[in-house]
Amino acid sequence: MNKGLDLNTPVPLYFQLQEYLRQEIEEGKYPSGSHLPTEAELVEMYGVSRTTVREALRGLAHRGLIIKRQGLGSFVANNKIVEVLPGLVSFSFEMEARGFAVESYVLEKKVLIPPPRVLNALQLSQKSQVTQVRRLRHVDKVPIVLSTSFLHNEVSIDEDFSGSIYSLLESKYDQRIISGRTSIEAGTANDYESDLLEIKLGDAVLQITWLAYNEHNIPVEYSEATYRGDRYRYVVQLRRY
Repeated sequence: MNKGLDLNTPVPLYFQLQEYLRQEIEEGKYPSGSHLPTEAELVEMYGVSRTTVREALRGLAHRGLIIKRQGLGSFVANNKIVEVLPGLVSFSFEMEARGFAVESYVLEKKVLIPPPRVLNALQLSQKSQVTQVRRLRHVDKVPIVLSTSFLHNEVSIDEDFSGSIYSLLESKYDQRIISGRTSIEAGTANDYESDLLEIKLGDAVLQITWLAYNEHNIPVEYSEATYRGDRYRYVVQLRRY
């Protein structure tokens, strides 16, 4: 049967189904993280073709309302993690303060001569070496951000970087972060990013760079991070002076 669908309207069936499912999601019939009926079940429930069902699900996925997992089906997307700017706390502290479980996986750490943009940002001379740390951060078991931090090479690569780098810099290196500058750009995931963040090649991401300064206005950390666009949002608070 065409449950809730109108065959006598010029509105395409796939769009009607998409809107019907959207309404059910927003009304709580399918809460965040829940499994939607399978394509076959939706075909049976609404009396439409599998092509119509797939088009409807594709539209919901494009709008960020559902996540399609190969071999598992479609799930209602969780609300995006929101971070408000300006703010000057570590990612770990911010997420844990909001009740999220954060896990950090150190993918790589090494000493190297970084690209010129990093040397310029950290106000270092040519051929200066820095400590590079690449990490993957999970929030509630979901990969959210892939980040690369560049630190002055006085920071040993033998440190435990699975926690807050800010806390490490302050407790062991007497470097208290008190200011910073950030840049946010829209981008698309490459092969490496899509694999680690468990998204598709070309999916929307946020490319965020961050330069942190200590109390002497000396830059002590430069980072480049890729955030999942379907699970993360920045809000900027502005004030008129």
